[in-house]
Amino acid sequence: MKKAQFYIAIMMLLIVVVAVVSLAMVTGFHISTAKRAQIISKGMTMNTDAPITAQIPLRIAVAGGGVGGMFLGYALQSKGFNVTVFEKAAKFSRFGGPIQLASNALSCINSLSPKLFENIMGRFTFTGTRKCGIKDGIRNEWYSVFEAIKNLAEWNDLPYTGVIDRPDLQDVLIQNIQEGTIINNAAINKYTQNSDGTVDIIVGDKEGNEKELKGFDVVVGADGIWSTIRAQMWNEPSSRPGTCTYSGYTLFAAETVMNPNSNFFKEEGYFDAGYKVYIGPGKYFVTSDVGSGRIQWYAFLALPPGTKSRSSNVEFVKEQFNGWTNEIHACLDNTPEHIVEQRDLYDRRPSILKSWSKGHVTMLGDAVHPMMPNLGQGGCQAIEDAFVLTNLLCDVTEKAQIPGVLQEYYRQRLVRSAIVQGMSRLSSDIIITSFSTPFKFAEFLKEGGSYKYLTFPSVLTFYLQIFLPYIFYAQFGYLYSYSPSSFDPATIKKYVDNSLRRNRAEATKVYESISEKCITYFSAKSMSFMKYNTVSAETSLISDAATMRSSAVSKL
Repeated sequence: MKKAQFYIAIMMLLIVVVAVVSLAMVTGFHISTAKRAQIISKGMTMNTDAPITAQIPLRIAVAGGGVGGMFLGYALQSKGFNVTVFEKAAKFSRFGGPIQLASNALSCINSLSPKLFENIMGRFTFTGTRKCGIKDGIRNEWYSVFEAIKNLAEWNDLPYTGVIDRPDLQDVLIQNIQEGTIINNAAINKYTQNSDGTVDIIVGDKEGNEKELKGFDVVVGADGIWSTIRAQMWNEPSSRPGTCTYSGYTLFAAETVMNPNSNFFKEEGYFDAGYKVYIGPGKYFVTSDVGSGRIQWYAFLALPPGTKSRSSNVEFVKEQFNGWTNEIHACLDNTPEHIVEQRDLYDRRPSILKSWSKGHVTMLGDAVHPMMPNLGQGGCQAIEDAFVLTNLLCDVTEKAQIPGVLQEYYRQRLVRSAIVQGMSRLSSDIIITSFSTPFKFAEFLKEGGSYKYLTFPSVLTFYLQIFLPYIFYAQFGYLYSYSPSSFDPATIKKYVDNSLRRNRAEATKVYESISEKCITYFSAKSMSFMKYNTVSAETSLISDAATMRSSAVSKL
């Protein structure tokens, strides 16, 4: 009980912190990055009128070709910097699940490059336009709808939140980056800062070969939660886990294609709901439309790290959610065992006492502020980092200014990323430790003292229902407050209409593959639609995603 009260107090404190910014959003006072230009080292100021470009062509090395590293590489290159992205993977393969891009990240992308934004929209699925929110996992009733996601985007002329497959986002970025910018099979294993202000790096491949590359002006660690750059900068004994800690939660996830006549769609059809968070005692379950007729589900469970020894993940999750809504079990029953993935979730505390930057080296994204996936802000915050860092580096007129600029980058990003980290972690902790099946007076009056939901968590969940809409407006208001570009409402409508038309065509095409005694699902490892025969246990290819989508769109 004391722990629950503590989490609630912390959440209320966060609400107070973000309330001022949220009020600005709600009343239409758009907080623009261009208006937040601050004095950086040696009296420099950002020019908010002319297009921002590099004053001198710095040579920059980026460690890691994930979302943050690739976007930073594109951003720096578009401003005239000489940038190289070093990626440890031998090649970029088309695998990986969807990533959420919220309104704040989309605004940054468009501000940097309307062309890049347009390319992303060609593969984007909007979820923020639909019904999203929290459901009672036992009764299958809507507990609280996230109206703030849609309303705040509309009130501030921002595109709605949505998802895109990581390989599609990766392809868009690669197509827009100059050939030769990204070097595969090359991880930055070590760096050395020299007295003349340059940085040398040691690059290694999967075979264990290493070579030294000299003379970089800036090195940026975008190498993920197990960052080698962070381990060296902060003198950690190893990068894994380094200063990262186990969150206390493990995640099960898969992508499947539900029959339109499934119980899952009994109340809301595929295009009616974006994502649903099912709450109950000690755990929660999430489903989301991720485009092309697919539903992604994931289950959050409080288990010790490394708890992975079981004969069937599907049966294990079904047991964990025994007695919960049929919508959850419809997803699980339509999921082949071999596609369920489990991963333990790690994050880390905000680095208030340790700067992200030291000399000519800095970090961004999961390398320095990994966060729980509840708010879908991990990739979004990495994009914000890249956007801010690029603009600050553009004002460098002499290389001696670089350390000061990188410290300014840290100062500008610390508070916001820390708040988002905190909100992401607290949302998990509160849902699992404090939320439960809501108390209901009608049921209590009928059952009396034996009423099973006459508990502190259930009563608390009942009363929180009154305040949650305001909490969500404060939360999403703060998330969307960082928005350096806005849109004409007619333009946003065009993107939404085009996305919906494309997704309807793709879903219709995918639904044609559904048959009795078979499960149609999506393999994120091969980026293809597959069929699993429940009788023979055989798996067969239906079509790779690109071909399936191309066939569907060609008929529009």
